[in-house]
Amino acid sequence: MNIIKSFFIGILLCMSILSKGQTQELEIALTYNRQDNALTLKLYNNTDKEIMILNQSLLNESSGSCIILTEKQDNGQSDLIISLYDYEDGQWIRSRTINPNERLELFYPFKAIPANNVTRARLFLSTYFRDRKTGKLVSKKYKNDLPIKQIK
Repeated sequence: MNIIKSFFIGILLCMSILSKGQTQELEIALTYNRQDNALTLKLYNNTDKEIMILNQSLLNESSGSCIILTEKQDNGQSDLIISLYDYEDGQWIRSRTINPNERLELFYPFKAIPANNVTRARLFLSTYFRDRKTGKLVSKKYKNDLPIKQIK
């Protein structure tokens, strides 16, 4: 019995040490503001390196970062894909960089999208940063799922 307890305690200690050793480079907060009827995306860079957030490609909807809104309809549901950033000065924004220990905040009002009866927002983020040891770009992907109860 003592061996089983010791083994179990050892596993718990190893798990707690591993979880403390892993830090999340990018803190993500995706929220729905019912009063404004809009999504807010806050990205916090918790590292000492620049992180690039790649936008959705104009040629391929499934590449880069995007938000997929699920809308409830009479005959089921449909998905609406929106990119993280839009045009700026007539140019498509390919990526944005978040400097070390800084944040990026994006706002998506549903009346501008247009989206009705949204039940869920799924965030897909593609990020890149430069590895200091090798000098190569390293990619990392994040996902976030947010259930929504939208006002009609």
